[in-house]
Amino acid sequence: MKTLELLRKAVEGKLDRGEEGLGYVHPSTLAQGCLLAAGHELLRHPRAEPEARRRRIMQAGTLSHERIMGYLRPFIVARELPFLEPELRIKGRCDALLYIPPEAGVEEPGFYALEVKTTSSVGFAEVRGQGAPKPEHLRQCLLYQRGLRNFYGVPVRGGIVYYENRDTLEYQLFAVEYDEGELAGILEKLPRVISLAREGKLPEGEEYRLPADHWAHRYCPYLPLCPYGQEAVANAKGEIPPAVKARIIAERIVRKELKNPRKGRHRPRSLEELAREFGWE
Repeated sequence: MKTLELLRKAVEGKLDRGEEGLGYVHPSTLAQGCLLAAGHELLRHPRAEPEARRRRIMQAGTLSHERIMGYLRPFIVARELPFLEPELRIKGRCDALLYIPPEAGVEEPGFYALEVKTTSSVGFAEVRGQGAPKPEHLRQCLLYQRGLRNFYGVPVRGGIVYYENRDTLEYQLFAVEYDEGELAGILEKLPRVISLAREGKLPEGEEYRLPADHWAHRYCPYLPLCPYGQEAVANAKGEIPPAVKARIIAERIVRKELKNPRKGRHRPRSLEELAREFGWE
């Protein structure tokens, strides 16, 4: 097949779907650690449409990516760099490949895989407080590095995770050293998931899915097809954590005192004072 013929097939949507009709797993799915979701992707099961609010957040994130790339343009070699790992059915797209030249005067010049994440103020405070990327973002960055190394042969030195607070536009940068050990638990199980997918089956067992209390169940695009995730979400919605209960009670007391201040008090107690008084700290 000649090159132009191949490109015509791409334009006309006539490219072969690939081995046995199997799909590919995206790095973002693998990074979450749920191999049951990976099985759904391999089997090309339909993904649920995100709710309107989450869709708007994703759209805002896409626009922010474009702006952030402008900041880093002096070091960008390529953007939206696709890669493929046929043996493990991994197909991804790295946000950008950066090159820091030796003449920049840095201690570690070279190629870096860039991952950009926009988040809320709460999420931003979390990563800033931890001083490290979230585990799923760290794994995604490692998968980008692995993909660029294996597919293009680029001697990627490491990765960079760029967080931006979408409320305040504050940012935080984290360096991610290349360490496949962080991916071992996921990549070792993936061949079994692929083998089952070829038989039209999904993996079973707790080792292939997220813990019941994991936050990602709520946002999983395969939630309508997953009884485990549905049960996890139902249980999470039905139980109020003790800390949340305490805050609700405290706020009710504060509102009551603002309406009917106790005699002899010059001012109502604050939420912080109530927390200390009731031992909720």
